[in-house]
Amino acid sequence: MQLLRVLSIILILLTFGIAYMVYPILPDEIPTHWNIQGQVDGTMPVFPGTLLIPALMAGITLLMIILPRYDPKWEAYQEFQGAYDALILLLNIFFFLLFLITILWALRIEVPMNQVISALFAILMGGIACFIRRVKPNWFAGIRTPWTMESETVWKETHERGFRVFLIIALLCLLGILVPEYAYLFILLPVIIGTIYLFVYSYIVWKKEKTT
Repeated sequence: MQLLRVLSIILILLTFGIAYMVYPILPDEIPTHWNIQGQVDGTMPVFPGTLLIPALMAGITLLMIILPRYDPKWEAYQEFQGAYDALILLLNIFFFLLFLITILWALRIEVPMNQVISALFAILMGGIACFIRRVKPNWFAGIRTPWTMESETVWKETHERGFRVFLIIALLCLLGILVPEYAYLFILLPVIIGTIYLFVYSYIVWKKEKTT
């Protein structure tokens, strides 16, 4: 088993372990949602709330390991296996840190949520950018549009552009640290606009390929 996958499993087990250790000292309700001002506006019972993020980490990791095996282009994963496993680890680190923040808030240790979330998403988007640049054509991971799936050239050009787009998104997310009251806008709008842009861009590249 690859080292990065082992690290992901260790991180998941650590998260479950922390949940078990802090459970007795947590209040009856723990925060699960914050509004645009960074204040808690949603809670759930400590059980199953404490296990929500650890279970999510385990579920996502399991799916990301199993699903590619059913991909008709399974062999392609061997060319970017390291990047794929790094993405799994990055997602687990993201949720692990989110879990720690949730526990701190439950213990009435309030951290600046908008700034922290902005930083976490900036790191996540930067990691996705690096992954996108290395991913090869497949049916599960990457920018999958009807046109990238049809042409390897369109796939390559779209993912090269996607690398730059997600880097820009990561930088825009950082603006939420400087202007926390608009943090969610600096996260959501770039992601939505970037996704639509790459979808349209893949079609333009495909159309250009067909007419040349």
